[in-house]
Amino acid sequence: MIEDLAHYLDASPSPFHAVETAAHLLEAKGFTELAEHRATPSGPGHFFVRRGGSLVAWSQPDAVAAEHPFRVVGAHTDSPNLRIKPHPDRHSYGWQSLGVEVYGGPLLTSWLDRDLGLSGRAVRRTSKGSVTELFRIDDPILRVSHLAIHLNRDVATDGLKLNPQQHLAPHWGLGSGPGDFHAYLADVLNVAGTDLLAWEAMTHDLTPAQVIGRDRD
Repeated sequence: MIEDLAHYLDASPSPFHAVETAAHLLEAKGFTELAEHRATPSGPGHFFVRRGGSLVAWSQPDAVAAEHPFRVVGAHTDSPNLRIKPHPDRHSYGWQSLGVEVYGGPLLTSWLDRDLGLSGRAVRRTSKGSVTELFRIDDPILRVSHLAIHLNRDVATDGLKLNPQQHLAPHWGLGSGPGDFHAYLADVLNVAGTDLLAWEAMTHDLTPAQVIGRDRD
């Protein structure tokens, strides 16, 4: 069970990936995905619908009357993280960085000095209209660095105080000017820059989920 959970976590760096992974698991157990705009079957069965980062699954036993009780179990697919702004490109002292918004209530210091990838969903233009697709970049392209102690000696006595807009913008390159995140993501998705219409991109830690401790077997 713990190994299954670790596999699920590794496959689900964003809420959209979490829903996709959950959908695959449900289908493997005999659940049928329903189109949200279609009528719900009245007979017995196992079904689910999904929209973006949300999923609802249910089982309908045979001969269920309207007055029969039912049980509801809920959970969320998202988690606190750093999300890339719509116009994220920043530049300072030769460093290229990305502006981020803090999503949820993360422990900000836990995002320092980690190898970070990117995941989420993007909307691109096609000949048949706009299409939404998931993307996942598991390369260590981002990092929010912690200052060396000699650059912030008060941290040992006063603690670390982080301003989300000033101190959490991950750097991702060197150059004489800002990078071009829009062009980078379009290249990753193999689409023309003019066809990349929008994105919801978020950072994720590249450290895999694993059982820790001395007695792991």
